Amino acid sequence: MGFLLSKLLPQLLYPLSLGLLLALSGLLLGPRRRWSAPLGGLGLALLWISALPITARELVWGLEARSAALTPSPIPRADAIVVLGGGLRAALPPRAGVEVNEAGDRLLSGIRLLRDQRAPLLLLSGGRVSFSGGDPAPAEALSARSLALELGVPADRLLLSDQARTTAEEARDLRRIGQSRGWSSVLLVTSALHMPRALASFRRQSGLQVVPVACDYLLPARDQLGTPTAGSVLLSLWPDAGSLLLSSLAIKEHLGLLVYQLKGWG
Repeated sequence: MGFLLSKLLPQLLYPLSLGLLLALSGLLLGPRRRWSAPLGGLGLALLWISALPITARELVWGLEARSAALTPSPIPRADAIVVLGGGLRAALPPRAGVEVNEAGDRLLSGIRLLRDQRAPLLLLSGGRVSFSGGDPAPAEALSARSLALELGVPADRLLLSDQARTTAEEARDLRRIGQSRGWSSVLLVTSALHMPRALASFRRQSGLQVVPVACDYLLPARDQLGTPTAGSVLLSLWPDAGSLLLSSLAIKEHLGLLVYQLKGWG
């Protein structure tokens, strides 16, 4: 129940849920109540602003620029490469095999680092997260192992951490594995949007030197968008569903980082 609440309660603070709750509260109060119109208007404004491309870009850039600055060049050598879960879809019908989603760059980047001899081992992390009875999906680390083998990674170069369901749990698992193997440093591979929270957690809890290697950038850098035009400015000020999703993802990471700091996890 605690894990379910940890996933459910933050949803109430994301723009879509919070905006709808405010608007619904305004409707329930009725048109004659003093706070009815302000609550409804606030809910609509929150949704509108969060769905603006210009808002989404600023929120995402705030995290991804930090990740780009944290990632060293060249990448140093380490004892292992740690790839966090969250980038794969299990090989369940009608899929013919394990498939990657937007964050699938995590595994691909880890394999590239392994082939570039940045470390001798690839630690694949990710437990089984499901709230359905009889869900046949395996732990994500197992799916990652299957795909890595399919892509030609030797089995003896792969390690699994298949019980962790959160970033904090992944960091604690790494501490246990690292101590048992005598590691001193690891390369941490995760999405640029997720890296600030993940790095804070792993540096605090793993007991190892953690080198961030960010990937899966959702946006190009600010100076790579070209020169603004009347059309691009107009589109930046018109809401769309994709921008609402990006804003929600960025807000999720900011909230997660705050919670981790309050709990002493990051």
